[in-house]
Amino acid sequence: MALGDRFIKLWQAISFRERVQAVIVDEAHCIVEWGDSFQKQYGQLARLRDYIGQDIPMVACTATCSTATFDIIWDSLCFGHRPFFGIDVGCDRMNLTFLTR
Repeated sequence: MALGDRFIKLWQAISFRERVQAVIVDEAHCIVEWGDSFQKQYGQLARLRDYIGQDIPMVACTATCSTATFDIIWDSLCFGHRPFFGIDVGCDRMNLTFLTR
């Protein structure tokens, strides 16, 4: 949806871009693990950088990501050299409660 024709018109509008605080990509592991069989555009989300630049944070969230998958996600979303903040909570989900403030 974010790369569809209607949304692209929004991205091109300065009044819209000025209100964007961050771009959140959920289930980011799908960029790698499911590739084009999931959503072809999912692997092209880095194109949003053309509209938001490097000043707007882009956050990639996933509960299942190996280091190799992380590296591909990093490159696919054009995270570049910006500072990285990661939280690796492992995969033990017996008491799944994470609070971040």
